[in-house]
Amino acid sequence: MKQKIATICLLCLSTTLLFSQARIILPDSSQITRDPDSLALLPRHVNPRQPNVTVAKLQDTIQPTRFTTWKIVERTGDRYLIPMDTALHNYHQTTLPDGYSVAMGYLGNLGSPLISKIFFERKEKDQFVFYDSYYPYNKDPDNQLFYNVRIPYSNLSYQTAGSSQNQEERLQGRITMNFGKKLNVGLDLDFLQAKGFYNSQSVKFNDLVFYGNYLSDRIETHFFASSAGITQYENGGISDDNFITQPDSIEQSFTSKDIPTRMSNTWNRLKTNQFYISGRYNLGYRKQAESDETPGEFVPVASLILTSRYREQYRRFLSYDTLFVDQQNNIRAIDTLYKHNYYPQAVDDSTHYSSFKNTFAISMREGFKDWVKFGLTAFVEHDLRNYSMVDTVGNGRFTHRENAVVIGGILNKQQDDNLRFNVQADMGVLGYNLGEFRISGNVQTGFYISGKRTELEAEAYIKNLKPKFLEENYQSKYFWWNKNFDDTRRVYVGGRLFIPFTNTTLSLGVENLQNFLYFDAEKNPTQESSNIQVLTARIDQKLRFGIFNWDNQAVYQTSSNQNAIPVPTLSLYSNMYLKTKIVNELTLQLGVDAHFHTKYFAPGYEPALLQFYNQRELEIGNYPISTFYADMHLKQTRFFVMMYNVASLVMKPNYFSLPHYPVNSMLFKMGLSVNLYN
Repeated sequence: MKQKIATICLLCLSTTLLFSQARIILPDSSQITRDPDSLALLPRHVNPRQPNVTVAKLQDTIQPTRFTTWKIVERTGDRYLIPMDTALHNYHQTTLPDGYSVAMGYLGNLGSPLISKIFFERKEKDQFVFYDSYYPYNKDPDNQLFYNVRIPYSNLSYQTAGSSQNQEERLQGRITMNFGKKLNVGLDLDFLQAKGFYNSQSVKFNDLVFYGNYLSDRIETHFFASSAGITQYENGGISDDNFITQPDSIEQSFTSKDIPTRMSNTWNRLKTNQFYISGRYNLGYRKQAESDETPGEFVPVASLILTSRYREQYRRFLSYDTLFVDQQNNIRAIDTLYKHNYYPQAVDDSTHYSSFKNTFAISMREGFKDWVKFGLTAFVEHDLRNYSMVDTVGNGRFTHRENAVVIGGILNKQQDDNLRFNVQADMGVLGYNLGEFRISGNVQTGFYISGKRTELEAEAYIKNLKPKFLEENYQSKYFWWNKNFDDTRRVYVGGRLFIPFTNTTLSLGVENLQNFLYFDAEKNPTQESSNIQVLTARIDQKLRFGIFNWDNQAVYQTSSNQNAIPVPTLSLYSNMYLKTKIVNELTLQLGVDAHFHTKYFAPGYEPALLQFYNQRELEIGNYPISTFYADMHLKQTRFFVMMYNVASLVMKPNYFSLPHYPVNSMLFKMGLSVNLYN
């Protein structure tokens, strides 16, 4: 890790040396967002609450500022502005797995598989389902930040905790620069190594992303290439929860490393390589210039779009967990944990997946004439997928190839402060996705009361989803299935109301699901044919009295079938802190926060599948995962110190995130993030 830190620091310093005009850029009044806790340099008209990629299409509104950041819609390459990650407070929460949601379940170690306990935060299953358990760490074209910078920009972030035996570290680096006004290139690095506080719990991953964009009047291009690898040691959870809940009953001193686990010398390995490029050719005209010496402004009318993405993924599960009975024979200890053994050798399961997806689209741009009040896009997409896995019958490799052709369209209006909407639909017309369709949309409006803007948003979707190939077909040593599931049908309606006078956000959503797919208590995929209703109500409330602040998030959930979709009734995040400037340049946030949810049958985790399953043996909850922290900001530097899981000092320890997976005991953590505007 020290060598990696030195390498990234050297890259950042070399960027400085290459540009002799290095200087710190401070925001001017026309570039500051309305968020008082952000340093993001954005045009004033950009809404920092801009919704997700399915509703935002703002490529026509990006203005040439010193630092402009955006994300793209993978399918069409459309751009939408977002603020830079420069929040002045709550930095410590962004470094924790708990910080990804009000209620998050994970294996206790940084970088381990995780699942949101808020049902509506879960995304659709990916074709390669094994990577779903690492979704916050995955790098994809649609969650990559793209830049346009007048001067080079770089960032270094580092966090650490623990001693040499159980240390966790994460190092992230970013360098981006422009070559002229049109071309930008960047490099992101992400290295994580967490040895873990329990046996056989180590996690290591490396992620390298090279990206860039070329933007001119006629041609717009984005490119993205990444290579990622994850090594996850599996322990199957601790074998005796009393080591956590009733440590006095053990009648001997012990450390977390002494707690027995169900597995050892067992691990999952995953690799991903992907390449993406989007190209857009704009058709349009130039306005009449005021002077013959300068060209008039280019007005795009329509666009021809082509995007291509190749992705190759690999997962391997293997174990050397053996128990020697005598000198001649041995029993593989891990084999005793499973009902089936489909081949006699030591477990060594591997699955390969590749996808080559191409999309062609035609788009009419919104607003090129006053009477053109919306944008319209039509597209056709082809996806070629290949699968390969262990053949437990033929003693070789089982392979499968499938094609999918999808057509669709997008209708949106985004250049209006009072009314914005987005409607999009796609349908599978040939191949494996035949009959699958999605129709989704949302509408946003706002109005001012006493100079403050109240915002209202409604959204809905109807989906008919084909089961993924790996949900219907899988072969390995311990699990084997060949299913024929029906399509899953989902209907959702929801909305959000932001009240500026009280700084309150109210959200409500309800969904009906039929033929829902999940992993049952036997860890096999199963389908619930009856209808299931899930209701979620949420309130986000921020209170402030001078330097005293109290932020709260509360989520109420109910499911009509807790066997198929178990959810906690109430999930809370509360953050109480003092925030002030202790000197002119140093901002201090000092506080305590906690994540809490009521008891329920939280999902279990199966290492041999890298999947979460529904169990009905053990309830998890009614225990706060809390931290005492100090976040500080000094010019372009953010840093924090905190004590994690401080509730264990005053409460009976029961700090499980998932069944048999406790989080770390009380632990000191620290981190640093530095922005360099060279």
